Amino acid sequence: MRTKVVLSVMGLLLLLLVGWWIQWFYANHEQQTREIKTDVSPLAKRNPLLAAELFLRRIGLQSESVSGRDFLLNPPEATGLLVVSRLGGSLPEERQEALLAWVRRGGHLVISPPSGWGDDDAQANSLLDYLGVEVFWPDSEGQEGDSSGAALGSADAHAPILFQLPGVAGEVAVAFTDQRVLFDSRGHAEWQVESDEGAHLLQFDIGRGQITVLSDQAFFSNARIGEHDHALFLAQLAVSSSRVWLLYSSEMPSLIQLLWRQASELVISLMGLLLLIVWFMTQRSGPVLVAESFGRRNLMEHLIAVGHYVWKVDQARETFTRSQAALEQRWLTRHPLLAGMKQEERCQWIADHAGLMPASVSQALYGHYQGEHEFIQVTATQQRLVAQLYKQRNIET
Repeated sequence: MRTKVVLSVMGLLLLLLVGWWIQWFYANHEQQTREIKTDVSPLAKRNPLLAAELFLRRIGLQSESVSGRDFLLNPPEATGLLVVSRLGGSLPEERQEALLAWVRRGGHLVISPPSGWGDDDAQANSLLDYLGVEVFWPDSEGQEGDSSGAALGSADAHAPILFQLPGVAGEVAVAFTDQRVLFDSRGHAEWQVESDEGAHLLQFDIGRGQITVLSDQAFFSNARIGEHDHALFLAQLAVSSSRVWLLYSSEMPSLIQLLWRQASELVISLMGLLLLIVWFMTQRSGPVLVAESFGRRNLMEHLIAVGHYVWKVDQARETFTRSQAALEQRWLTRHPLLAGMKQEERCQWIADHAGLMPASVSQALYGHYQGEHEFIQVTATQQRLVAQLYKQRNIET
């Protein structure tokens, strides 16, 4: 009985403690809602039609945003809505016929003129020529300032154009670019949207399908899909389609991207082979070479090596010239009377006292030599002249 009372008291105290803490929490805290802006995701930077894709999925349509020219060159098997934001250059004739055949089966193709199209035929497109669509710039400044029209994702503000969609009550407001307009040169368009400057939308019925040409598609981008009735306009274009493909870039991918898409196994195999080749080239083949150990040379070997080097550089000519000058100076110092003689008289006097031929003395003191053999002969003569000086000094001593 006592235990039940204790437990009841402890439970009551716990409830009071919890109630006090709840009252304190709400008295000292306030609930607020804050909006924190973050940077654009890498996927949104790469895909300017990401918001349009997510919007179509939210309203129950199967949508996919892709890049490349695959869907232009090889249209999907199933029919649906194919939005091409950047049409690019002309397709090969057989690929264009395949695309038109896809439209005739019930496909809906939405395109806009490529950048620079109509500007001296800088980038003509045979599909637009087939439809008879021409592009005009309302003023020359627009052509020079933005010959490609409003680029996809441009944030330039344009006044919206009000028009009524076929079979839909009420009007929609779409801010088309004011930089360029379209013209149906053959008058085959079943529906068009015009402003004071010209047409911004031309729709052609081809078989069971349609081709819609827009002056630009910047209003479908991430930054502008939420403005005016842009999202509603896209939804009405796709209302009769079971599948939507958003081609946000039809530029030709690089060779590396094509290889990876079409032959990823081959790329992986080549990379593995390259790694094996690099690894193989780093491996040693054959025994390790033992470093040779050279003993210390003595002084005579160094002198011989220096002599060979001097002879190799200038054939000992500079050394020979210095030895001639030193030998002549020693004879002049030993016999001062030689200083007053001419060169021929001096050589004759020295030859008489050294027992040599005057020509040999002249070559040893003032001449030159040709080749190694003559160098040895002249050097021997110089040595005899030096020996004669030592001999005279010993006699006098």
